Amino acid sequence: MIRVGLVGIGNVASALVQSIEMVKQGIEIPGILNLPIKADEIEIVTAFDIDKRKVGKKLSEAIFSKPNVVQKFVDVKSDVKVLRGPTLDGVDEQLSKVIEESEEKPVNVKEVLKENNVDVVINLLPAGADKASLFYAEGSLSANSSFINATPSNVTERIGDKYKEAKIPIFGDDLLSQIGGTIFHSGIIEFLQKRGVKILRSYQIDIAGNTETFATLEDWKKDLKKKIKSSFISQRSDNAEIVAGTSDYVEFLGDRRVSYMVIEGEYAMGAKVRVDISLKTYDAPNAVQPLIDLIRLAKILKDNNIGGVIPEVCGYYFKNSPVRYKSIDEAKARFDDFLKKIVK
Repeated sequence: MIRVGLVGIGNVASALVQSIEMVKQGIEIPGILNLPIKADEIEIVTAFDIDKRKVGKKLSEAIFSKPNVVQKFVDVKSDVKVLRGPTLDGVDEQLSKVIEESEEKPVNVKEVLKENNVDVVINLLPAGADKASLFYAEGSLSANSSFINATPSNVTERIGDKYKEAKIPIFGDDLLSQIGGTIFHSGIIEFLQKRGVKILRSYQIDIAGNTETFATLEDWKKDLKKKIKSSFISQRSDNAEIVAGTSDYVEFLGDRRVSYMVIEGEYAMGAKVRVDISLKTYDAPNAVQPLIDLIRLAKILKDNNIGGVIPEVCGYYFKNSPVRYKSIDEAKARFDDFLKKIVK
């Protein structure tokens, strides 16, 4: 069994908890790795949040509490209670409009992780919660737990060396969706370039109705997300002008995300080509496949005393990894080679 702790019981946590329940019921999750540790061996043993509508509730109830908008796919069997974590910078002016902060006293996170013998901690806090993300990363290190940073906060750069010294893996930063706008956009550009098309410019805008999108209405958060997405896609193109980011929050969309992409280029004799794409996905389920893989990889690496930031893993699963590859194919090849070495 892999004992997992969740930080932030938002939409992604809801999708992940439900997917784990579905796996235990024999329902297949498409795309997950075939590893010695199976997905049904994942067990959520503790959870932290700051919203009074979630704190104190069973995890099975909290994942459907407001402001979450993920639909209910399955009845979850879990008696784990959501604990009050420290707020730190987890609520800013924008998020204070949708978060109802609990008046309960925060628990001692490090002690809770130790008492529950947590193998892996997953950070699912909103973008911009840098102090809180680092706090949980430091607490996880003290508790001898691996850490997965799904947020844009640059946790791996700041604390990765300490994890390496302790021989505990840390993965991050900013989780790459299974089939979200950023990876899809990159893939289309790479395909066009393989066919000899010179990419001139491209842009992408994302619209959704979940809490994460609402939080990015703060200009500095929007700029942060734009910088990370644009940089990731730019590395897959040859000097093209790339702009990608979240543009707006539309409440009635709920967890649905609409991504619009335009790619302009030229081919033989200077002929122009323009590609217009509308990609419609569900945001939270997009995190399920990579997280189920990362949880199991973290356990395998820790059991083998392999710690720190693992370039082959982070470069494949994250947008803002300390190590970035020039193409999706290169990232996949490096990851596959690494996997062959650690999985016998």
